[in-house]
Amino acid sequence: MVKIMELILKVDGQGRTVLPKKVRQALGIDGGTELVCRVVGNKIVLEKFSRDSIRKAFGELEELAPSLDLDVEEFEGEDKYFDREYALRKIGLRGDR
Repeated sequence: MVKIMELILKVDGQGRTVLPKKVRQALGIDGGTELVCRVVGNKIVLEKFSRDSIRKAFGELEELAPSLDLDVEEFEGEDKYFDREYALRKIGLRGDR
């Protein structure tokens, strides 16, 4: 069963708001917890950041990718930003992170 919690939050002049204690407790958020912020239409979605959930999502995407009709950009020369392994290391899915 999904629990629904609805609260009204105020945003200060610098664009900040505070997650109420009830919300932090319900989600196990404490100081230093990283959140992912996503804008979906006119909604803001905050989720606890999890490397495991990102790895799972990328794994599912890699399984789907062969069936997708993707646009391919051709480029000349070497550019580390187009290197797949470099990109995966930067987002924490490979290497020493």
